[in-house]
Amino acid sequence: MARIDPERIRNVALLGHSHDGKTSLAEAMLYAGGTVDRLGRPDAGNTTFDFEPEEVKRKISIGTAVAHLTWRDHKINLLDAPGFQDFAGEVVGALRAAEGALLVVGASTGVVVGTELGWHQVRDRNLPTLIVVNKMDKENADYWRAVDSFKDFNPRPVSIQAPIGHEAGFKGIVDLLTRKAYEFDQQGHTKEIPLPSELGAEVESRRSPLVEAAAETDDALLEKYLESGELSDAEVTAALAKGVAAGTIVPVLCAAAGKSIGIGSLLDAIVTLLPSPKQAPSVEAVNPRTDQTETVTADPARPLAALVFKTTADPFVGRISYVKVVSGTLTPGTPLLNASKDQPERPGTIGYPKGKTLEPATEVVAGDIAGISKLQMAATGDTLTSRDHPLRLPPIQYPEQTYSAAVSAKNKPDEEKVNAALVKLVDEDPTLTLEHEPITKESIVHGMGDVHLEVVLEKMKRKYGVEAVLAVPRVPYQETITSSAKAEKKYKKQSGGAGLYGHCVIDIAPVPRGTGFVWEDKIFGGSIPQNFRPSVERGVRETMEQGVLSGNPLVDIKVRLLDGSTHQVDGKDIAFKLAGAMAMRQAVMDAKPVLLEPIMDVEVFVPERNMGDVISDLNGKRGKIAGMEPSGDHTEKVRAQVPLSSMYRFPIDLRSITQGRGRYTMKFSHYEEVPAHAAQVVIAAYQKSRGGEEEE
Repeated sequence: MARIDPERIRNVALLGHSHDGKTSLAEAMLYAGGTVDRLGRPDAGNTTFDFEPEEVKRKISIGTAVAHLTWRDHKINLLDAPGFQDFAGEVVGALRAAEGALLVVGASTGVVVGTELGWHQVRDRNLPTLIVVNKMDKENADYWRAVDSFKDFNPRPVSIQAPIGHEAGFKGIVDLLTRKAYEFDQQGHTKEIPLPSELGAEVESRRSPLVEAAAETDDALLEKYLESGELSDAEVTAALAKGVAAGTIVPVLCAAAGKSIGIGSLLDAIVTLLPSPKQAPSVEAVNPRTDQTETVTADPARPLAALVFKTTADPFVGRISYVKVVSGTLTPGTPLLNASKDQPERPGTIGYPKGKTLEPATEVVAGDIAGISKLQMAATGDTLTSRDHPLRLPPIQYPEQTYSAAVSAKNKPDEEKVNAALVKLVDEDPTLTLEHEPITKESIVHGMGDVHLEVVLEKMKRKYGVEAVLAVPRVPYQETITSSAKAEKKYKKQSGGAGLYGHCVIDIAPVPRGTGFVWEDKIFGGSIPQNFRPSVERGVRETMEQGVLSGNPLVDIKVRLLDGSTHQVDGKDIAFKLAGAMAMRQAVMDAKPVLLEPIMDVEVFVPERNMGDVISDLNGKRGKIAGMEPSGDHTEKVRAQVPLSSMYRFPIDLRSITQGRGRYTMKFSHYEEVPAHAAQVVIAAYQKSRGGEEEE
């Protein structure tokens, strides 16, 4: 491929609600551009973009896929991002690599939750956007009803096309700017036709908002429009492009991807209205050697800076890092530096992504997208740069994980293999984290939702040949005491030969929360020889670790060793350790022990209409509402403190209450005493798990 001018590159992310036809639309564009010779269909599992087995099985996009086409001497990189909320992290990476977005909307459904989420994502970044009303050939398709469903969007999207027909009769489009009508055949080929007479009046009425929106982008243009009532097609087109780039105009088009209707017009709009990488805002990078800030633009002659926006790993294909070359030129064999980790990288194959394959590239210029194989250190969000002029780009900010599960091997001997596979999958997916909970001894995996974690297990089985199961995590409870107590225990054992003897007296008292364990040796004299006193402490510490009520550790207790006795022959370390454990257990039971639970600081963002239901749900989860405040776009923020035990189900409940429009963040606040009625449930469950043993 000849060198590409960054002015002739368009990087476009496709997003919207799941099943509104993003992948079908992307596939139709590849077909129109001649990149593929057949029109793939997601339901048939044969598209360029949905190539992972998990995507074929579920018939949804799970990861962002990239492929390119050529249209009117422009290279268009399409980034097909998932519409399902559990894979929102993939959307974030795609938007970071794109200068423009296509928000895909179903013609029969209009704006739904996935549309709203996609809209907020592009508006938060002020990303130039086109809206495509897709599936115009389907039952109940209604273009103007779909357009009307955008009425609450700001800025209000403006239609630049009108459909000819709808549902099965959808056969073409009218360009509202030029008033020209186009008809499409079954292969997607276009021919200009006379404007249908029945559409004449509607075209004129629908055209006015378009021209007005264009005129409002420039004072001189607006003055001309107000004086003459008309603008030339060239003036409107230029003003539209200016408004789209500034984020003040969002054009709406129509299409039927399955029949390739409207695809050519859509590609024309991408080339004409969406910005090139050179027109995108500059980026501030940091030279890690000097800590100086440098402005980075899409100039092939400038120092290299490439952002890794996606990583895949496969035991057979290997590791592939997908990068956006923000500045400079990337060539095969060039020694690279991972500026984020200050580690050298030696790239393998460098190529242009086309679904699951890479087309070899001799160079990748600023503004373009590439895949690089066999990078050892690079992770998603890292910057690759030249070794003689390092630059570090701002990292990608991913949404916080909101769903957690305990993960364990289906077969116990595979535990280490499962953990090793999870570490590799975490390296591939920045919205997936793994931690070991020291209290419950569980491995906890955190992700974006239940489907996300189910897909992780499917990938683990396919890629690494091991199976795991998910469960609700155990709550990391703690135990403590609320009063002081004293206990004396003697351990004696005679069995005919040498015996065992240990005897100690201790007292215990609560200390302020967070103090931990305090040990004091208060023995004066030799009632317990010095060499046996650490054994008593070990017995006390083991009881602290095991707890007495629920099998969870005891915290925030001061223990004083007061007295005891020994036997000249039978005094042994093990006896004093057992005596210490027995005394500690008795003292704790006498000191009014209680159960402590982790309390989380929670912030929930919900539509105004759902706020009452969410507050009611949090109250039902023993949550304490700390405050409410507006957060823009008809959304309210609810602040609360909620027990962790109630939060494991909250993601599912929130999705149900808000139809997926709600989101939340959560972080640990403190430990707090569990109410007696709730504590009894936990303690009873522990007793049952131990086979009904009674506490002494």
